[in-house]
Amino acid sequence: MVFDNLIIRARSLEKTYGNEAVLTDFNLDVWKGSIFGILGVSGSGKTTALRLLAGFENPDSGIIEMYDKIVYDEETNIPPEDRNIGMVFQDYALFPHLNVEKNIGFGLTSKDINKGRLEEVLEMCNLKQYRNKFPQDISGGQQQRVALARALAPKPDVVLLDEPFTSLDAHMARDLRDEVVSLLRETETTAIIVTHDQEEALSVCDIVSVLEDGKVMQSATPQEIYLNPVSQNVANSVGDPNILKGFSKKGRVETALGTFVSAYEGALDVSIRPECIELSLDSKGAYVVKECIFYGHDQVVSFENSAGQIFRSRSLPSTIFESGDKISIEISEVTTFPSNT
Repeated sequence: MVFDNLIIRARSLEKTYGNEAVLTDFNLDVWKGSIFGILGVSGSGKTTALRLLAGFENPDSGIIEMYDKIVYDEETNIPPEDRNIGMVFQDYALFPHLNVEKNIGFGLTSKDINKGRLEEVLEMCNLKQYRNKFPQDISGGQQQRVALARALAPKPDVVLLDEPFTSLDAHMARDLRDEVVSLLRETETTAIIVTHDQEEALSVCDIVSVLEDGKVMQSATPQEIYLNPVSQNVANSVGDPNILKGFSKKGRVETALGTFVSAYEGALDVSIRPECIELSLDSKGAYVVKECIFYGHDQVVSFENSAGQIFRSRSLPSTIFESGDKISIEISEVTTFPSNT
């Protein structure tokens, strides 16, 4: 998917609460029509970044632009209501005394409603049957639809979603996530989604920024983030790789699982994702299965080398491994980084 119109640009944003630096040199580019993800653990600065973009809080320094026009810098501060940005809060923030119809229509003018925008959004978000119900009388998934519908109703340039599916059970979250993404794509709505869920970020977003301690560690496509992380921390944020120590000499790094090609020299951290390790039953194999966890669609096998180190492999359950089985391994891909220690 190609995007050719930059809608939001943030440069060198800094935000401190007391003595705690929440965002440090935060930068991002969001293209019109894209779904942009900010991925990070709790406390990494995700929600703060969203609030700065929306205008609910001001950076200590930095610049925010929309369509090449400054909405925040040392001299300019466009208020939230004039930025044409919609917001879907983690707790939905619906008005309990207003029914679904009035919640959605809250940000619409009488002219908008007379032109049929309210009816259009109710239909688009599958909420017509709930229009007269109050938030407390509908499910969490339906409340989330109402929150999204309210954000989309005024036709914002960008919709910001703060951990939008966290409060839902896994099955409902997955179904609603698919529905929301389809709606965003159908309406060609630009969106920024803040999440701690790596699966959500990788499966939904066109571009993902990995945030750690208020800094963007890498910003790229999900495929690039997963397959070519720029650091060990980024690799850990989008998966559960096996981490090995190694030493590279003349472009070859020796590890507990073999010797591999490396672009670096000296002490290295070597990341091997479980799905990149293929196991084979082998009575003369150098490794022993310790545990096999069956998930139906795949299985995770823990195995041990002669030094007692434990590693993990993930594969289809075409071969069932049992504790004590001897195995041989074949590794298809590794990623190396200069060692942090």
